[in-house]
Amino acid sequence: MISRRVLLGLVTAACVLPVAITVVVTVAWLLAQMHDAAAAAVLDRVALAIGILWVIDLIVLVVALAIHALGPPDDEG
Repeated sequence: MISRRVLLGLVTAACVLPVAITVVVTVAWLLAQMHDAAAAAVLDRVALAIGILWVIDLIVLVVALAIHALGPPDDEG
């Protein structure tokens, strides 16, 4: 059984990571416009790493929700 805390953490990460990607890509674009190609390249790689983490998080979230749904029903009573 997957705990609610784990599911909450996965959902939170799924919501926060796209925002982080957007901020990092925007700063990388800004640095590229300021002709700081090295820093922009580093931030592009950081954004790629965050994107990979986001995809992994979404896959784990789907699997965790499937395991949670297949578990025993909650006692409501």
